[in-house]
Amino acid sequence: MPLEQAATRVSEPLQETIEAAIRRAIPDATVHAESPDGTHWSATVVSPSFVGMSLVRQHQMVMGALRAEFDTERLHALELRTATP
Repeated sequence: MPLEQAATRVSEPLQETIEAAIRRAIPDATVHAESPDGTHWSATVVSPSFVGMSLVRQHQMVMGALRAEFDTERLHALELRTATP
């Protein structure tokens, strides 16, 4: 199995955890998280809830939803893109 496929398979549970945690905190969000290697993560979050919020506040909202993952060091860094629909 190619390394890229193996990494994706290993990271699937964390991907699901990231996406579910964000959706719990921001129910109207469309969320996509991905990692090419199971270590370096990026997420795109689009939500009507972000309307009128600064980019900093949008990111705080998303990062707050992932606090448990950061606190346990299961997730140590996340490249984040947020937007309104």
